[in-house]
Amino acid sequence: MLKARVTLVILFSALPVFANDLSRLQAILIDSQNQKVSISADAWRVTANEANALANHIAASSKKKAARDLQTHIRQMRDAALKGDADGARSHGGQALPLTYQLEAK
Repeated sequence: MLKARVTLVILFSALPVFANDLSRLQAILIDSQNQKVSISADAWRVTANEANALANHIAASSKKKAARDLQTHIRQMRDAALKGDADGARSHGGQALPLTYQLEAK
């Protein structure tokens, strides 16, 4: 019985962190889609690294396929950003954004 209580406490305490990470990642991805603003290579690097850390945390907290797919697209976004390919980073960020909505809905 104690194991079940501890498991429930851990589960429910992790949910707000997951939701917070998901909303932070959504904000980053939405901002990355703005083509009216010129984003420097350094800003892309920092943004992509933060998105990657959030996606890794989300994937570790969720066993859903959408979380793994999200992590894959964010890694591709990060790789493109580190290569200086802003259009590629923006494209992968755009592909990742709908996955965040899928995770949020479930």
